[in-house]
Amino acid sequence: MRILVVCAVREEADAVEAGRNVRHEIDVLVSGVGPAAAAAATGRTLGANGQMGRAYDVVVNAGICGAFAGRAAIGDVLIATDSVAGELGVALPDRFQPIDEIGFGSNRIGCNTVLTVQMEGVRGEILTLASITGSAERADELASLHPGAVGEAMEGFGVATAAQQAGLPFAEVRSVSNLVGDRDVAGWDWSAALKSLTNALREI
Repeated sequence: MRILVVCAVREEADAVEAGRNVRHEIDVLVSGVGPAAAAAATGRTLGANGQMGRAYDVVVNAGICGAFAGRAAIGDVLIATDSVAGELGVALPDRFQPIDEIGFGSNRIGCNTVLTVQMEGVRGEILTLASITGSAERADELASLHPGAVGEAMEGFGVATAAQQAGLPFAEVRSVSNLVGDRDVAGWDWSAALKSLTNALREI
């Protein structure tokens, strides 16, 4: 099996490389931060490798993330059931209206669970946002809007969109470095998150 693993930054890619599973042929791509960079880099790579990515069997977005308090903890591995674009829609005065409701597509892409079935971790939706949540109030708002979400990151939906358009299955695997809304980096643990990411990728 040939797998394209997409990471936002080099540190995440190094963690993935450290957990490389020799059972599969794995290419690791550093896309840059955010959904647009992730979608563009993934689409370009898939397009350059055969007819719309058929040289690959599956696409995985891997990296660190924030977890919603009470749903996961620092160091946990999060395995996405769905990649959800948390900001794709209309911000009405009284609620957020996802793009699904206005007939212009969907803000949700389901993840293939076959590749991650042996992986231990917390399963649920992972939100993709273009802006990192910077307050407890916004974190509470997102948690209320998305009761099935376990974490937030910035690339998943972009990678998932490129994979979907190439006709390839997609998975998202993240490890938790901080809680959503907590901007005090003194309490973050990148080392624990990257170590967890390495261990998780050994199970693919």
